[in-house]
Amino acid sequence: MKRSEEREYNIRRVIHTAQMLFIADGISATPISRIAEAAGLTPTSLYRYFRNKDALVFAAWRDALATFFADFMEQYAREAATCKTGYEKFVVCMHIYFSIYDAQPEWYDYTREMFSAYSEKNTGSDVNNVFWKYYDKEIPVPALKALREGVADGSIRADVNIYAVYQCLLNAYTGTTIYENVSFGVSPVDVVQFTGELLVNYIKNEPNTFALYNKN
Repeated sequence: MKRSEEREYNIRRVIHTAQMLFIADGISATPISRIAEAAGLTPTSLYRYFRNKDALVFAAWRDALATFFADFMEQYAREAATCKTGYEKFVVCMHIYFSIYDAQPEWYDYTREMFSAYSEKNTGSDVNNVFWKYYDKEIPVPALKALREGVADGSIRADVNIYAVYQCLLNAYTGTTIYENVSFGVSPVDVVQFTGELLVNYIKNEPNTFALYNKN
């Protein structure tokens, strides 16, 4: 193995090892020495690839988001290809969101851990920057495009403000859902799925369906 290949292999191994340990035990409870040992390296070797623990945390966070986005887009491209309307594509979006969360329930734990671990540190802005690169732009884009297509083809109600729907979708994930409501025992995944189901039923263009604000 060439030195450059070995370096890349070790970086990937460290990142994936760190992700598993961060999810299992939390960031603050996982020292660099433990990550290095689990990855089959010495702490000194690990520092050749990451200047400090924060650098490793952010690298692991970027990798997790990129993996999530890639998984989503792969499934969406496959399932959306058979859709005939924008509404159907939006439903597919929601279905894939839910299926990924169901398959990877630790995703929310990791998200909460990232924000709670860095919310009171100066590096908190770095966490937000990494997060919003995907969640303000890349991941919700298919949903917004589907909403626009649905209004254009008539499958989504013309009176629906699609940007308000889009914001509701963002709020469901990036707002309170990263913090589990202990008082009521509502899981973040349940909140996202419930929000998605409300939106799917609200926007569909059906006979005798009209906006709530028209009701007296």
